[in-house]
Amino acid sequence: MITLDLPFYVLGEDITCLLCLVLSVNIFTSFSPSEYRHRLFLYADLSTFFAALINIASVICIANYKILPLALCTGVSTLYFICLLMTPLFLSSYALDMALPPAYKRVGIIINYLIYTLYLLVILLNIKTGWVFRYDSEFGYVRGPLKVITYVTTLIYGVITIFSLTLNRNTMAKRIYVVFLLYPLLSILIMSFQFFLPRVILTGTASFAALLLTYVSIQSDLLDFDMVTGLMTGRKLIKHIENNKKRGFLYVLSIENMNILQNNMEISDLNFLLLDIGRHIQKYFLRHSYHQNTSRFAGICDSLDELKAYHKEISDYINEKNLTYTNQIFVPMDVYYSAVEIHYGDKNIDSLIDIINNLLNKAILNEDHTLKICNQEVLKSMQRKRQIEEILKRELTLESKQFQVWFQPIYSLEKSAFTHMEALSRLKNTELGDIPPQEFIEVAENKGMIEKLGFVAFEKVCKFIAENKNLVQSVSINFSVYQMVNQNVVSSVLKTISDFGLAPSSIIIEITESLFIENYALVRSNMIALAKAGVRFYLDDFGTGYSNLSSVLNLPFSTIKIDRSLMLVMEDDYTKERFVCNIIDTFKDAGVKVLVEGVETQSQNQMVKIAKADFIQGFFYSKPLPEDECIKVLKNHNTKKE
Repeated sequence: MITLDLPFYVLGEDITCLLCLVLSVNIFTSFSPSEYRHRLFLYADLSTFFAALINIASVICIANYKILPLALCTGVSTLYFICLLMTPLFLSSYALDMALPPAYKRVGIIINYLIYTLYLLVILLNIKTGWVFRYDSEFGYVRGPLKVITYVTTLIYGVITIFSLTLNRNTMAKRIYVVFLLYPLLSILIMSFQFFLPRVILTGTASFAALLLTYVSIQSDLLDFDMVTGLMTGRKLIKHIENNKKRGFLYVLSIENMNILQNNMEISDLNFLLLDIGRHIQKYFLRHSYHQNTSRFAGICDSLDELKAYHKEISDYINEKNLTYTNQIFVPMDVYYSAVEIHYGDKNIDSLIDIINNLLNKAILNEDHTLKICNQEVLKSMQRKRQIEEILKRELTLESKQFQVWFQPIYSLEKSAFTHMEALSRLKNTELGDIPPQEFIEVAENKGMIEKLGFVAFEKVCKFIAENKNLVQSVSINFSVYQMVNQNVVSSVLKTISDFGLAPSSIIIEITESLFIENYALVRSNMIALAKAGVRFYLDDFGTGYSNLSSVLNLPFSTIKIDRSLMLVMEDDYTKERFVCNIIDTFKDAGVKVLVEGVETQSQNQMVKIAKADFIQGFFYSKPLPEDECIKVLKNHNTKKE
């Protein structure tokens, strides 16, 4: 029986193997291996495991060279040296990936791999040369003239990491800088201990210590810690509010034009801007500073007085920054501020975020950049919106008596008659009374119900036409962007029309120009498909946006609706009147009819007639009416005409 002697202390390596396995399982289950940085950390962990495991085997070979084949001993020790420097390689690359700007990151990592390649070449040549080590049948394991190559290479990796970190320390969060500064120093310290006490095997322990430091300080916090700003993430904010029993105030800074900044700035410049803002937030809110998402920062403080004082400093700083960045990219940050006392959410983060969103939406709507603080009025408004949301959930059905469609007749100048009408959604006789359209439509948009609202209204229109075919030839109805970009809009519209036994020409879909600006190709495709089936299209609210006439004329619009604002312009003076008349003539020359809406007086009516519009819509002819009243108006009108 052969007994393998082991006169070395390898307990550290045994523990390292076990802990590396545990850590690798955690990495696999907690992080996405598709991300480069996570893969580097995983490779560092696995290489530490194999280095420690093979080191134990190598120690066995060294202690028992007389009874083991020397070729086997040489192979095991060579494999150990190969694995040993993989951990510094991957950890150093991990650090450089965080520390270096994009322009230098690739160069730094290539240098890292080049150093390892040269080291690997020496180790492989060592099999023949014995430069690093060799096995002698009489003396066993013998160190060669390059015996310190592992220590030197590890030191080089440490120096490269420290040098890169120091050069770029102003672009990094302080926490990241300190952790990566400690990592090479800790490795070098433990390796030095190993150098002077060769029988205490600590090489794997040195690597694992660096891994553990990185994991505890950074890698385990990746889901709760933002690498760009050095602040805790929105996830950490949620945890804090849910677990903290103290009262306090949540402060949120929102950069509303972040997408524009992203399109106009280099990613490194944008990251530095976010880091800069993060540092200033942290200057006042200290440990309770958060980067909630790309465009929002948050902080928690104890009192309202503190909040107002901090806000003044932060808003002044943002205004100062705006001057700097406007000079660089000609686009200022569009920043809004809101705050809420945490007890309003009863420790429920969803309630608090809902309040914050309402405050910010109101500020954005009014372009108000002052601090908005939640009060009882805001809470009452939110409560009303929640009630409207519940009403919509209940009433958005074809059979509902509260969600109604009213109709406003449209007058044809050519036929001197009401030829069709526009459908308008109404919410009537609810527990809150009659709810204005702009109010319930806003709630529907914010709560993801606007598409359902639009299609239910469309069904009601089809039902109305089907029940009144002798009087109603066609009805126009507004479609939202959500409806027009729905991949099933064509089949859904045509099926509904067919289910009610209608001709496609009885339906006119109104869309605004803002709807197709960002979705032009998809909206155009759906419009053309519906137009080929016979559905007509109106361009609504022409004159309120920034219409591209070539885009408008390339879409299958049968009629352009001139907004009331242009009609009011006509009343100002003759020059403006001629301008609007020329617009009408341009469309008519292109074969597109023109409808002027918002006509309320005889003088406005006469002016529109002189401008030779095709259709007129407004209170001068009829206000929006419920179904039965609209039918009466049509019948009376037809009787008078006869």
